[in-house]
Amino acid sequence: MAFTRSAVFCIFTMSLWGVSKGTIHWVGGFLGWTTIAAGLPIDYKLWASTRNFHVGDVVIFKYNKNFNNVVRVTHQNFKSCNATSPIVFYSSGSDTINLTKPGHYYFICSLPGRCLAGQKVTFEATLPQPHLSSSASVVQLPKSGPVSDEALAPGPDTVEPIPGSAPNTESFNFWLLSLAAVALRVGVTGIGTHDMV
Repeated sequence: MAFTRSAVFCIFTMSLWGVSKGTIHWVGGFLGWTTIAAGLPIDYKLWASTRNFHVGDVVIFKYNKNFNNVVRVTHQNFKSCNATSPIVFYSSGSDTINLTKPGHYYFICSLPGRCLAGQKVTFEATLPQPHLSSSASVVQLPKSGPVSDEALAPGPDTVEPIPGSAPNTESFNFWLLSLAAVALRVGVTGIGTHDMV
C-alpha cells in the first residue's frame, strides 16, 4: 500500500515537471512585490524589460499580504492605476500566475498610493520559440577552381550558430529532478530501508 502511494506520488510529480517546461519569473527578484526595498523604489518596468515571457511560463508574486496585493487589470486601468474593475484579485502573499495565452498582462497593487508609487508591472507573453532540429547543416564548396583557406574562412560578422548544436539539457534536468523526487520520497516513506537484525 505504501509503495503504491509512493509510486503514484512519483508519477504525479514527474508529470508536473513534464508539463511546466516554462520559465519561472519571481516578480521583483529577491526583493519581491513591494514599493520600497532598502529605502529605494523598485523599478518593475526595468525588471520586466530584462526578461522574455512566453506562454507556459509562471509568474510568482511574493509579498507581505498585510501591506500589498496583486490586481490584474486592463491596459487603461493600468495607466490610470484604477483597480475598481479588476480582472483578477490576488491577496495570498504568494500568488502564482500561469501564462496560458499570448498577450499583454497588467498588474498593480490596489492599496492607496502603491500603484502611483510604482508598484505596477506589465509584460507581454509570446508563444515559445520552436526547438530547432539537431540535424547538421550541409556546406557546399565550389565545384571547380582553386580555393584558398582565406576564401573558406568566414568573417567575424558572418558566423552563425549551427541549429541544434547546443546540447538539450531540458530532458536531462527533467529526469534529474524526477530522480531527486524519487530519492526524497523513498527516504521519507522508508521504502527500501531494512531493519538491521
